[in-house]
Amino acid sequence: MLWEKVDSVIIVNFKNYWTHPLVNKFLECEGENPAGENYEGMLLLSKGKKPLWLSHPFNHAQAKKSLKGARLVSYENRKELSALLRKNSKKKIGYDARHTTVSTLKSLKKLIKGKFVDVSKELEEMREIKNEKEINKIRLATEHTKKAIILANSKLKDGITEEDVVKIISDYFESQKLKTAFCIVAFGENTSNIHHNPTTKKLQENMPIMIDCGAKYKGYCADITESFWFGKKPSEEYKKSHTEVIEALHFVEALLKEGTKAKELWKSACKKIGSIPHALGHGLGLEEHDFPPAISEKSNWKLKKGMVLAIEPAKYTKKFGIRIERDYLVLKKGFEEL
Repeated sequence: MLWEKVDSVIIVNFKNYWTHPLVNKFLECEGENPAGENYEGMLLLSKGKKPLWLSHPFNHAQAKKSLKGARLVSYENRKELSALLRKNSKKKIGYDARHTTVSTLKSLKKLIKGKFVDVSKELEEMREIKNEKEINKIRLATEHTKKAIILANSKLKDGITEEDVVKIISDYFESQKLKTAFCIVAFGENTSNIHHNPTTKKLQENMPIMIDCGAKYKGYCADITESFWFGKKPSEEYKKSHTEVIEALHFVEALLKEGTKAKELWKSACKKIGSIPHALGHGLGLEEHDFPPAISEKSNWKLKKGMVLAIEPAKYTKKFGIRIERDYLVLKKGFEEL
């Protein structure tokens, strides 16, 4: 569908300012760092051709040594940049309206002649299906996220704060040369906050805990949540709710395969735990909330082989929240838990 609308696509990436996640799908950087967060330039995509990276002159020397997956060309001034863009693109030029500022689009229109077409929807669809390289990156990020949560759990003690646990997790990721995509740690009634910001709240005996975090490897994210009880004996209400959330996850797993409508996953979870105040899940990849979009009661899209989904049934009360989240690769028949 993309190439029916345009002849080429320009993706603009400004290091540490206005980065475009899709850059990491086409460019690989030596080492563990994602290309998109370390290099500035423009990625030019054309049907049947190897991607072209128009490298900003300030970091071209390093980019030439480190970047793989595209042809690399640099420029000295706007005149040279304009000439390169005109030479390597045609009349219909695609751009991502969701990741392109108004001023950047105006600048591009001065640099290159042609009809500019918003292809943000098509670029999102491109992100839905992951190839083997992408899946392996998510798998590695997921493996280390699980290890980080186990490590954090082993260090829990009276008096430790939510912020202390965040540091344990982020330090572990750093030791493995990974980035922290995000990290939520909540104790006690704070577990009822869907997106809690960790504080200096201290852990005490007989408290619920929620850890929701994800490592990021070469631009690809994991998203895992564990909910558990700190202490010898959880309340009966907590035990019952925890079991229900796990069973809801198993209900969803029974439907995970190519062809299932996303809203059927929602229905299956809600049959067990009632309505959920947030999406049941979402796509996972270049961002922790990637494509396909959120899974809700109105989601009519169907699961496809190669999608990676984070599924997170949950139950919240005034006293506690329980959320269990796992990452899955959709297969033609069934799934693989990453």
